[in-house]
Amino acid sequence: MTQELLEQEKAITVKVVMMGKNVTTVARREPFVLGDLLKEMGVNGQMEVRVNGTAVDKDHRLAPGDMVLIVPKIKGGLPSSRR
Repeated sequence: MTQELLEQEKAITVKVVMMGKNVTTVARREPFVLGDLLKEMGVNGQMEVRVNGTAVDKDHRLAPGDMVLIVPKIKGGLPSSRR
């Protein structure tokens, strides 16, 4: 889709930051929800996802200018019984 066509169709443009990979700008028609974006990008449950710094549900509607941060969940450390 061209930028003009996207603007005519009330597009939502968001910035997606995947830690350790890349920064991407994604534009889609309204309504655009987080779950659709994650599915499109192949993101599974092993990632921490925040929109504008806040953890939100997958049914969260994205707004123009939102920044979506996708970070791998970090595991490790000592079990609580060994602290």
